[in-house]
Amino acid sequence: MHSQEPVIAWRRTFQECEPGTDGVAIADGSVIGWVRSTSKLWLWSVTDPELAGQPGWSNTHGEVTSREEAMASLVTRWRQIRAVAAAHAFPLGVPSSTSR
Repeated sequence: MHSQEPVIAWRRTFQECEPGTDGVAIADGSVIGWVRSTSKLWLWSVTDPELAGQPGWSNTHGEVTSREEAMASLVTRWRQIRAVAAAHAFPLGVPSSTSR
């Protein structure tokens, strides 16, 4: 699988949003999730298509009270899902029903 963790970069998502109220996380050139502010909470969601359907693909979104917590929650959950998929030896991008 992956021998080292990819670097995660953050980019703004929606031009109509105020700066600092939204963003996407990018790893290895692919969007892995997003964060966005509501009036009271920050929403986060893992959206990595290579992990969709893999073992561990649940609890892929949430609500927290700060931007930093949303970013950390997204990255933590993404790493957890990657680890579960790697432990089950499913190549990323291949549905779990087609195991080797």
